[in-house]
Amino acid sequence: MLLIFPPVAKPCEPPAGVALLSSALKEHGFDCHVFDANIEGLLYLINSDLVPVDSWSKRALKNREQILSDLKNSSLYENMDRYHQRVYDLNKLLSISVDNKRFKITLSDYSDSKLSSVNSKDLLKSANEYQENPFYRFFEEKVRPQVLNSDSKFIGISLCYLNQALTSFALAGWIKDNFKDKQIIMGGGLISSWMSRPDYNDPFKGLIDVTIRGEGEQPLLEFLGKKNVEKRHYVPDYDFVKEDLYLAPGKVLPFRASIGCYWSKCNFCPEKAETRPYSSQRASKVLQDLKTIDQIYKPDYVHFLDNAVTPAFLKALSVNEFGFKWYGFVRFEKEFLDLDFCLGLKASGCDMLKLGLESGDQDVLDQMNKGTDLNLVSTMLKNLHHAGILTFVYLLFGTSFEDKAAAFKTLEYVKAHKAYINYLNLAVFNLPKFSEDAKNMDTQEFYHGDLSLYLNFTHPYGWDRRKVKQFLDKTFKKQVVVGSGIRKNPAFFSSNHAAFFKI
Repeated sequence: MLLIFPPVAKPCEPPAGVALLSSALKEHGFDCHVFDANIEGLLYLINSDLVPVDSWSKRALKNREQILSDLKNSSLYENMDRYHQRVYDLNKLLSISVDNKRFKITLSDYSDSKLSSVNSKDLLKSANEYQENPFYRFFEEKVRPQVLNSDSKFIGISLCYLNQALTSFALAGWIKDNFKDKQIIMGGGLISSWMSRPDYNDPFKGLIDVTIRGEGEQPLLEFLGKKNVEKRHYVPDYDFVKEDLYLAPGKVLPFRASIGCYWSKCNFCPEKAETRPYSSQRASKVLQDLKTIDQIYKPDYVHFLDNAVTPAFLKALSVNEFGFKWYGFVRFEKEFLDLDFCLGLKASGCDMLKLGLESGDQDVLDQMNKGTDLNLVSTMLKNLHHAGILTFVYLLFGTSFEDKAAAFKTLEYVKAHKAYINYLNLAVFNLPKFSEDAKNMDTQEFYHGDLSLYLNFTHPYGWDRRKVKQFLDKTFKKQVVVGSGIRKNPAFFSSNHAAFFKI
């Protein structure tokens, strides 16, 4: 089988989902080839025959090879200003590679002014009009040989992010038109989210032969004739990863120790709305899988993709040392109150932890059912800082539980702890369309389209999106920046590059 991961996603690490699918297929005797069309496609556009449109693009074009080289060199990540110049220059080259009157493309985003990613009719139109897609020449020159070299009649497309949707369907339309003997199987995180909608009615039949929801290994094997396979977890197969291709200072391999969230109680969470079941293995088994990856692929970094790495697995990590550095998302758990535990994590290779604080108001956290005590968080942040672990703290504004006064409490909490926070992610709340909370609220469409996953809503305290954004831009960001050691988030790459800037 040929598995394709389409553009556009952040081109700094290989895709994890297709690596697991490949492992499962190979273990059960199927030939499998993975093609990361995301990194290949973005580099194809960047390295194409570009025509500069201004002095900026002329300078960037002149330095194109050096820019790409620098982003793979750790020395660039010692200077945030120089890093940003390189990233913005590279993004400028990408932007002039397309018709920017219609298309917007960045190192982390893609949109089309004529078509919506959340409208099934527009996605089918993208499939029918695939020749208009900016990646059409890439399909012809680079994807065609991959399809021709595959003996399988099945092609899998992994659609994980909204930024991939229009190009994924353009790719599907191109395959259907050019390889009529091929069948298309589509899965991935975004497909799973769409299929979890109670009103989903398979609008893509006729184009997509099979759609798969959730973890794809089991249903894909069953579709191919392997029935009653009990095994559920596989060591990712990264044999397809080309050396020195991704835009990162070393080989970064994503790894998932669990599926879903072990907490799964937060009232605001889209995962809860989708009722995705939690699945994991014993920490000792996951640890062995991780050591296998270390031995075979020798990564420089491992990026844990778990919604939150479990305390049990963190404990297992803290007493082991690896040949790689690592980072991932965790909850504020009591284990971080132990400084020795934090020091153990650092010794194991932990360079950064992403932590979902959400709010600096305890009442808001309690109503969210977040299970977080702000008094304890203070000690945890200090311990992580003392251990030399970068903290990337996530905040969520505009939930139905928050008002303006609560938002100011969050501001004051962050200011009081700014010495122990290295990065901040500020998000404005989107209401999951099929959540329990949405049933009791006055809601409006956020994105118009039959595949939209979120709603706007009339805020019970009048703390609407416009006011939240004004607060963040005019008050929060200005007050936090003054005299603060909190860093600017890496442009486009955000937390995917943040761990490379040392404490």
